[in-house]
Amino acid sequence: MPQDTSRDNDPSVNGLHALRRIIRALDVYSRKLYRECHITSPQILCLRNLSDTTSQTLSSLASQLHLSVSTVNGIVDRLESRGLLHRSRSMEDQRKVMIGITPAGQNLLKTVPELMHDQFAQAFRKMADQDQCTLSELLEKLAGHLDMPVDDPGSNPEISYPSHAIITNSGTDYQLH
Repeated sequence: MPQDTSRDNDPSVNGLHALRRIIRALDVYSRKLYRECHITSPQILCLRNLSDTTSQTLSSLASQLHLSVSTVNGIVDRLESRGLLHRSRSMEDQRKVMIGITPAGQNLLKTVPELMHDQFAQAFRKMADQDQCTLSELLEKLAGHLDMPVDDPGSNPEISYPSHAIITNSGTDYQLH
């Protein structure tokens, strides 16, 4: 039976398959990390981000992690319940709640294995400098086309947004984050 090669030469299909392989590698690593260290990759990213600053607001942290405020709030709640983060009122503006890492959180960061990000960076550096720049620029452009505007998700008619009504089971345990 002849093989349909029209899809094999479709750059969008090939690109999507490559992204799926990358996402799968990240997911496998994240599950292994959770089994071994009882912490998720997003939790580690949150701790690492906070270890670089004295403290920051929830919205600032969410923006830096490219996650929603509600998702980061859940991550912060879990880390705070474990004594790895603390919340306090801003000295300049008492309305603001600041989030900071505790000494226990700093100690935990010293014991967890390298993040998949580090493995990704090592693989990325194996590519020629020009290829790194090109890939990075193209991924940024693609992400920009896929990003949903914060104000009005239906404001750009050129972009079709996913309908979550058709997703019956994503197979992801979001409680881990």
